[in-house]
Amino acid sequence: MKLSFFSRKIMLISTVSLFALVAGVVGAYFYGEKNVVEEKFPALTAHADPPFRAMMTFADSQNISWPQDSSTFPDSTCPELSSTWVHDENLKSGVNMTASTWKNLELSAAHGSALWLDQSSVSCGQSVKVHAALYESNNNEMVPGPRYFAAWRIGYYNGAGAREVWRSHGVKLKVGKSITVHDATRYTEARWPVSSTLTVGNDWTPGFYLIVSISPFGQVESAAPLIVRSPMGSSKLVMMQSFLTWNAYNSFGGRSTYEGPGKDGTATRDQRSRIASFDRPLLGSGAFSVQRDAIPFIQFAEQQGINIDQVSDLDINKWPSLITHYNAVVIGGHAEYFTHGMLNTFIAARNSGINIAVFGGNTAYWQTRLEPSLTGPDRHLIMYRSAIQDPNTNIDQVSIQFADRRINTPSNLITGEQTDGVHVYGTLKPVSIPAWLKVPKNQSISGLSSDTEVEKTVRNDAQPPNVHVLYSGTLTRRDAAPSAYIATPVGQTDWISFPSGSAEFNAGMTTWSCQLSDSCVDLPFDPASQRLLRNITLQVLTLWQQNSVGRLLK
Repeated sequence: MKLSFFSRKIMLISTVSLFALVAGVVGAYFYGEKNVVEEKFPALTAHADPPFRAMMTFADSQNISWPQDSSTFPDSTCPELSSTWVHDENLKSGVNMTASTWKNLELSAAHGSALWLDQSSVSCGQSVKVHAALYESNNNEMVPGPRYFAAWRIGYYNGAGAREVWRSHGVKLKVGKSITVHDATRYTEARWPVSSTLTVGNDWTPGFYLIVSISPFGQVESAAPLIVRSPMGSSKLVMMQSFLTWNAYNSFGGRSTYEGPGKDGTATRDQRSRIASFDRPLLGSGAFSVQRDAIPFIQFAEQQGINIDQVSDLDINKWPSLITHYNAVVIGGHAEYFTHGMLNTFIAARNSGINIAVFGGNTAYWQTRLEPSLTGPDRHLIMYRSAIQDPNTNIDQVSIQFADRRINTPSNLITGEQTDGVHVYGTLKPVSIPAWLKVPKNQSISGLSSDTEVEKTVRNDAQPPNVHVLYSGTLTRRDAAPSAYIATPVGQTDWISFPSGSAEFNAGMTTWSCQLSDSCVDLPFDPASQRLLRNITLQVLTLWQQNSVGRLLK
């Protein structure tokens, strides 16, 4: 993938002394959507501004308990996993792929066909509907002929990176189009018919899957992520995949929640969607994030033989209690969008001795909420980015920044850090490296990708005690900074021991997970730094399997 396909971001200045850095899009952002034209839509209606409220202090957050599940959690019906299931899985034959072919697999654009699924997380015995159509996003001629759908489980598999567990018969598809709803929300969908239905078999090992469409010549044309849930507590670690963030960045139909078509920056921001629908293929920066954040991390973990159960952020939003069956919850890459319930779930987890490991950055930056689509519940992500334009004035649901003074529950409540730079590069130098990390105390993290978003520690009432900075560095912006903000960005990696005994590790950078595998689609770090990140990750994943491990670490 070329850098021209990377997401572009713009900065927004926060209403408090904190600035907001969010992804915008210029030039190639709408790769594959060049025929989208600017339209006139009804104006958004403004209302009274919600009042500001005091920042939630760390002491106050100690009283937060588990949110209620919205329904009874349907535990997985998949067969129980043995303690050696990852080792056993790695002995199975993988697809005909290598790290190099994964690195060059461009899922951010559809290459002749595209698809979306009616669910993001399922168990054995459940069926998933595949909605697909012929869809060429870079204006090349579509290859005629039937398409095949396949389910690939992402793992190591002796370097193949995935195993195919199911394939459909050839399906003849019709040309599909995007539909933009003509109201102030400007959201797009692909209301395509069901092309195929797959049923998850008992022989499908739980984990992270890609459902791919394959051309008559055997080429992958597009993909959609799917979680097959393990029986609760099959592993000591559970990993949350960030479907909310991926869909907020999805540019299918020429609109994401960041920008739409327009002649200048003001117009494109005005034309953005206020709703991100899950009823459409995942393209653009959203699909790129799947390749950058999810795939390399899982391939690395399974190469190391580490058992990790997989869930989606929608699962955690709906059934917070599922985390109570694990000793640690893991986040990879870029989990920028949380619901209010998700934030409280993570706070409750660290209050309960459950460890947290964040191998990403810009975590829990925007508060969002979910509403139903024509397909089902929790299929529309709401993102107005304005407290006076969002029609929902409930402060726990309004779609603005968590750090905004109207909400005032900043992300450092769980990570000890807040976002400080977008699209930055440079070096992080060691500050205080504990012996338990088992890495050299004088080695820097060098060659950060210029696609990186970073965080740093802050001083406010939400900041936890016992925040230990591991690495820190002043960084260089890839793009010119807005004139209103000229401070030099700082990136930091930290760890925290909470009063409950839980431990938190925060990489503080969005590109950490990608560097764990040679399949990484992003710009590579310095090779020595890649090895350092892999060693740190392995040590954290090993230690964090012990509940309340923070009591043992110094």
